[in-house]
Amino acid sequence: MTTPSPRVLISYAQGDAAHSQWIADLAARLRADGLDAIIDQYDPRPAKPWVDWVNDEFRRADWILLACTPAYRLFYEGKGDPDVGRGVRWEANLIQNELSDNKFVNPRFVPILPTGGREDDVPQALRGFVRFKPDEQYAKLLAILRQPPVIDEPNACDSPIVRVIPNPYPGLSAFTERQAGAFFGRDEDIRRVVARLVEQRQVCLVGRSGTGKSSLVAAGVLPALRKRVSGAMGYLRFTPQDDPFARFADALDRLMPEERLRGPKTRVARLAQELRAQPAKALSSHLSALAPLLIFADQFEELFTQTSEAGRQDFAALWDALLDVKGVYLALTLRSEFYASLADWLGAARLGPSHMPLDPITDDARYRQLIARPAMDCGVPIDDTLVSELATTARGMAGALPLLALTLQRLFESRDPIRGITRAAWQAVGGLAESVKCATAPVDEVIDSDPALLAACNTLFAALANSVDGIPTRRSACVAGLRGDGNLAYLVDALRTQGVLTDTEDGHVEIAHETLFQHWPRLADWCMRHAIFLARRREVEQAASDWRSSGNPLLMWGWERQKPAIEALCALGGLEAQHDPEFTDPGIHAWRALQGRLDEALRSFLRPEPLALLEELRQDDTSPVRREDIGRRLNSLPDPRKGVGLDARGVPDIAWETVDVPEGGAVVTLETEPPQQVRIRRSFRIARYPVTWRQYKAFVAADDGYRNPEWWEGLQHEEQPGQMRWDFANHPVINVSWHDAMAFCRWLTGHLNLDGGGGAPAHRMGVAMGGSGGCSGFAFSLGARLA
Repeated sequence: MTTPSPRVLISYAQGDAAHSQWIADLAARLRADGLDAIIDQYDPRPAKPWVDWVNDEFRRADWILLACTPAYRLFYEGKGDPDVGRGVRWEANLIQNELSDNKFVNPRFVPILPTGGREDDVPQALRGFVRFKPDEQYAKLLAILRQPPVIDEPNACDSPIVRVIPNPYPGLSAFTERQAGAFFGRDEDIRRVVARLVEQRQVCLVGRSGTGKSSLVAAGVLPALRKRVSGAMGYLRFTPQDDPFARFADALDRLMPEERLRGPKTRVARLAQELRAQPAKALSSHLSALAPLLIFADQFEELFTQTSEAGRQDFAALWDALLDVKGVYLALTLRSEFYASLADWLGAARLGPSHMPLDPITDDARYRQLIARPAMDCGVPIDDTLVSELATTARGMAGALPLLALTLQRLFESRDPIRGITRAAWQAVGGLAESVKCATAPVDEVIDSDPALLAACNTLFAALANSVDGIPTRRSACVAGLRGDGNLAYLVDALRTQGVLTDTEDGHVEIAHETLFQHWPRLADWCMRHAIFLARRREVEQAASDWRSSGNPLLMWGWERQKPAIEALCALGGLEAQHDPEFTDPGIHAWRALQGRLDEALRSFLRPEPLALLEELRQDDTSPVRREDIGRRLNSLPDPRKGVGLDARGVPDIAWETVDVPEGGAVVTLETEPPQQVRIRRSFRIARYPVTWRQYKAFVAADDGYRNPEWWEGLQHEEQPGQMRWDFANHPVINVSWHDAMAFCRWLTGHLNLDGGGGAPAHRMGVAMGGSGGCSGFAFSLGARLA
């Protein structure tokens, strides 16, 4: 019996004629040496859609060579123009999925570099693998390719060669058609859905999160429908996201033969435009040749959580037209929370016959089957006691299927070589609910250790999650856009590796399953905060509208309500606060980032009350009584100004102003009795605000402060400080003697390290304090205003 030649597929980036010729020459050389080398140049006009051709060749290939060039790396990592390099992006998706399934054990992918190629041209995720330069190392490459793809056990040179067993459990991701052989427990549901599709050509599968709706269609219904319907059935899956026309057009484009000649617009853009303008005509033109065809609209709740109202109504015309195309079958999956929205959109008359609820699995027999069969069919034993325990636990937990799949995926990866999946390994995981925490723990640890990654994590969550009426929902984000930031790119790759994020078919990434909203504490906390922020946004928009329409100044919010609304809007906009050195309140910093993005009404309504009060203080005609009221109000907020409070150490936080002295010096007249004149010969600094009670009390309370004799040398030291009057925090200190003031200044000079450093000596700091009797504040007559 003749052993077939190893089949070698070469993945490369098109667009460079010289590189394409190098690929063709390499393939010809491999063929001449007895290998079945495959490149797309051998079949420039494949009869089947190019995605199907690539999928088939990936499935059939023993080895896959990855020709790494700058363009290949760019497309592989999801960067560059999203309408160019789609073939490499699709192949990268297949590679990443396979490596993820095999826990990044690489049985058959070999990076190669053309002459002059650099190590940097190899995609980051593939740099740990053995690679070759065929022009220089052809003999070594050929020797590898002539062997079946195997790997050695690490650190065991004498151990037998073993094949990699792909993990049959998908983790948090849904089952796909290629995993249909490992999909169990839904036989009756498959029969019901297929029968309804054959009869009515439309099914709306509605169920709670975690019941396995997507897996049922892709791994159960699709293979069964292929057997029932005559002809080679095609398969088109899409999710609506924010533009269902574009997403449907993108999925349709992947089913069509590759377009070799490009026009001014990409084919996806042209298809989307045609589908919007004349849906019936466009579908008749493009779908007839693809029938029979199952169109699977997955996560259809996105139509109601991400798509605009106008977009939803327009898409209804396309959905109606799909049912008029002969040979087209429609299946959609929907979270049960959005059933009412679907009924309004589709209409009760059409929804009723197609509605099929999917209930959770409740019987022990089906749970035992879906737990044990995938491993046993791979030849991996699983402890029967563990199977019973897992089935019992899952049966009593809502939305248990994804947690169960994740737990089994991890147990399969850590299986004993002889005993397989054991109960001891399950006990080490800690339970179904703990499996998510185990998966995310390595990434959580890194995030917690790096503030930049923590900020990037919040940005990533904002791109991938939303809250609709308090219900957390998923949304996808373009990988190329996320990779523009190094921290975001790191998180995407790390969370992909842990199975928390998954790739879609159109160059996007999304949260693997809604169960993460509940069982990943970091994401659950973010979703809770996000829901609060959304509620605050709705509240402030309504309040601003009421205030503007009524003209009633009493409806204007105070800072206590403005601040959380400003911070919420800043967070929802993904804005980083802009530090304002004149203020310590983070709400003011958030306002600096936000104010330019608000419309006039909302900007006027949310203009921070402290800023308005301080502006009023700067007006010369503001009365003393009003000034006192403003001071008390600022104190109650508390006062956000830098220079009136304490720093993180509990030391007075002085806001210094520099006073420039003219060349030759200046004469200062002191309002003493009799008046005294002092010549100042160099520039100096002075506090912008008088010393406040909060600052002076820090001196009085400090262990090294008021009672420290060091500060009172040559001064009169009273055992107790004077009576504190009008002692709210931001009020200037009063009823202190010159001796008290000097002691305070000496203490503060020491804490601010001003001695001998060219700063403000202790006696000069006294100008910023109030006094009593003959120790009142100094008045200057420098001929220039002190800012």
